[in-house]
Amino acid sequence: MKNPPVVRQLEIRYHDLDPYGHVNNAVYLEFYEALRMAYWRELARALGIEEKMVAGDIPGARYVIAETSIRYKAPIFLEDTLFGAVSVREIGNRSYTMDFELRTGESFEAGKLVSESYAAHVFFDPEADEVRPRPEWFLATVAGLEGRPQKSFLREKTERRGP
Repeated sequence: MKNPPVVRQLEIRYHDLDPYGHVNNAVYLEFYEALRMAYWRELARALGIEEKMVAGDIPGARYVIAETSIRYKAPIFLEDTLFGAVSVREIGNRSYTMDFELRTGESFEAGKLVSESYAAHVFFDPEADEVRPRPEWFLATVAGLEGRPQKSFLREKTERRGP
């Protein structure tokens, strides 16, 4: 991943480990969720509404995860320094996809890739129990955060899946 807009150092806890002494595979989803929340905080900050976030949601922009996949490249150990990054890949009329990476080392940029993930998100209204169109502000705000033109996020006619 080149120039991700959100990079964070992540904490590895003793109870994250499996019997082999490395981070359990299910914990990777927790790392990716922390990165997703960091991305949404950056979106809220860009919109000037960070204080209005509730449980990581920006009002009018709730979503559900429709699909996710993880590729494990190398184990993560308790003594590792772990960094994660997240970036939006594509934006559709009712959904968007994110790419994630975890790296160990002294920095994200110089770190060793240990995992990469993909997640598809669908904008959803839980009270109405229905899929919603993307919010009007979403494409422009993501493009600004990512430093890319809006058209670079628009989906091609054929669906691309996976990392």
